[in-house]
Amino acid sequence: MTNADQSAAPLRMREVPCDYCGADEAEPYLTGRDRLCGLPGEFHVVRCARCGLLRTNPQPVPDDLSKTYPPSYELHAAEVDLPDPPKGLLRWALVNYRGYPLGEPSSALVRALVWPVAAPKLGGRYGLPYLPYEGEGRLLDFGCSIGKYVAQMRAAGWDAEGMDLVPDAVHAGQEAGLPLTVGTLPGADLPKAHYDVVTLWHVLEHVPEPQATLEACLRILKPGGRLAVVTPMADSLAARWFGNAWYGLDVPRHLTHFTQATLSRHLEAAGFEVAERHPIRRPTFMRRSYRYRAEDTGRARDRWRGRSRLVARLLSHWARCRGRTDEVLFVARWPGP
Repeated sequence: MTNADQSAAPLRMREVPCDYCGADEAEPYLTGRDRLCGLPGEFHVVRCARCGLLRTNPQPVPDDLSKTYPPSYELHAAEVDLPDPPKGLLRWALVNYRGYPLGEPSSALVRALVWPVAAPKLGGRYGLPYLPYEGEGRLLDFGCSIGKYVAQMRAAGWDAEGMDLVPDAVHAGQEAGLPLTVGTLPGADLPKAHYDVVTLWHVLEHVPEPQATLEACLRILKPGGRLAVVTPMADSLAARWFGNAWYGLDVPRHLTHFTQATLSRHLEAAGFEVAERHPIRRPTFMRRSYRYRAEDTGRARDRWRGRSRLVARLLSHWARCRGRTDEVLFVARWPGP
């Protein structure tokens, strides 16, 4: 869709109540614009007056959500890459500490001796997506886009499949040989108690009814199964520093703006128990936020900070030390009926 097409067919918007408590009453929080794809207009984020959940309101009607993802949208415009299986220390650590079927585990003594070296590898941003392998290894990545994570997990031994609402992204992954389907949760006809793990990487903030999506995930998980959720955190230091120039805001595509407290509450209301939280450093978020702010201020120091990898790394490390990173990985478990 070109900019001219977007202008000729503006988004249809609707007022929505709070997804958590159902209240209509809300107070203004901030107003932003679509900095990523350039959709016209301003978009308002409000805070629920009853429970504090942040939401974009008004937001696009469900039939118009696809218009907020033009062909230039970066996640769908990426190329499909089928990776090789993990190698080296990462592969050894996955076998020995996370139960991956990629080789024979070493002795308990060797695992204990190597743990101080392996722990940073597994706990870093590139190791966290490799969740502990369990059960039959059935994994569903909802909101998979072109299937990069599905391909990564299949290479690591999972029986992984993906689902996304954007047909062009799904078809690109299918052409690469990945088991992807077009659909959404709730709505897709998936077997009950079928998956060992369901993942939502930057998905929950995009769906119109996140509570219903979490409940649908619970239905298709086996008893004891795990759900992994990553969203931008509206209570991060960067969100506070940059306001409507924060890269993680991404209106109008982000419909709900979670904090650590409100995401925990949503998961528990759906029937999950939050088992782990892992702050994720995102220097790229810092750099892009500075670039957005430079667009508003025109200040040379903002442009310079937007280019500086050192500044971004230092600030993201500070946010990590404070437990207020741009993103947090939540791992929740369904204890079973």
